[in-house]
Amino acid sequence: MSAYTPRLSTLTAPQRPGQVAMLQATTSGSAREDTAATGPRPTIQDPHSRRPGTWACLAVLGLLVVLGATGAAAEDEPDEPDERARGAFSCDFALPADFPLDQVGPVIERDRMYMAARPGMRHKHIPIAFDPDNGQILTGGRYLFDTARRARLYKDWVFNHFNLDGTLFLQRPYFLAPECHAWDVIGAHDFADIHTSQIVLRTERWAVPHASQGHVLRQRFNALLATAQARGLSSIWLLYNKPEALVSLVYFGDRVGPSDPTVPDFASLGALADAPPLGAIFDDQGWTQTFDRTQWTLTIWFPFVLGDQGAAALWPNSPPFPQPFSGDGVCEVSRGESPADSPECLPTCGDGIAQAGENSVNCPGDVRLFPLRPPRH
Repeated sequence: MSAYTPRLSTLTAPQRPGQVAMLQATTSGSAREDTAATGPRPTIQDPHSRRPGTWACLAVLGLLVVLGATGAAAEDEPDEPDERARGAFSCDFALPADFPLDQVGPVIERDRMYMAARPGMRHKHIPIAFDPDNGQILTGGRYLFDTARRARLYKDWVFNHFNLDGTLFLQRPYFLAPECHAWDVIGAHDFADIHTSQIVLRTERWAVPHASQGHVLRQRFNALLATAQARGLSSIWLLYNKPEALVSLVYFGDRVGPSDPTVPDFASLGALADAPPLGAIFDDQGWTQTFDRTQWTLTIWFPFVLGDQGAAALWPNSPPFPQPFSGDGVCEVSRGESPADSPECLPTCGDGIAQAGENSVNCPGDVRLFPLRPPRH
């Protein structure tokens, strides 16, 4: 766990199946300090719940720390098209339903400033959803890289070298059953601006024969593109892992109506979840589907720049979901934080040099813990 002290919020248990206890996430310091005085949290009816089960409080989003990030210096511009990506990485895991609300935003932001600095990373999406049966938080990461080799090197780094506060990333005790894969990108295409249109995402995955599936995947990608565009989707990735005999589709949807900062966007989530799966195009192959999950996008990362001088992460569903804030313990220069509004920001934070008083918590943008490239075995 990180060194800073978590602020826990009083959570209200859901009143009946299909409801979610809502965290009233705010970005003002006074509102955060006064949460204990605001009274019980309202519950939200989930119109897309298909089966009984109590969802965990959205506050448990704190678990999303599972997806950290940082490194050294970005090598790519954040707006480069997905069509140039040739590698991908994905992780899926759960967080306990009773996981306390650490400081969700600052934990993720601290990770970002190490993970997003790895060579070749174009962008990362952190998804979030809730298991309706046990309330666990379902999260992970979806990344695109410029090459498949760099995606594989990233996987090795995450598994074996990304150690914060004495614990390897995937050995953090609150990560339940992590499943991670490096991928070759058969095709990836954005139909709309990543900054405004990737609000929800759906992931499909199959176990396939060990014989190469590359031909059928390349042959059908244009048809997938046409279907995705006709449906108004905002992005699509087709991924292949030949050594593990896996295929995956990741696709993104925009908002289907106006957003409400007091409740999660169930309408957009449900529209994507209820739509026929794009992967139906492979039904004639006899593959075994192992995964089909629709989630909100919690945050989107872009390549890190030393001193955290690059593009700020996006938080397209916050509020109502938590997000970083001035005074959260981590200086996020990319968000415009400075000593004037954030006490953790020392005057030297953001110059890219580890100075006296700076550490990997209050100024991770300057204090670099990992070499740019993983050590060779």
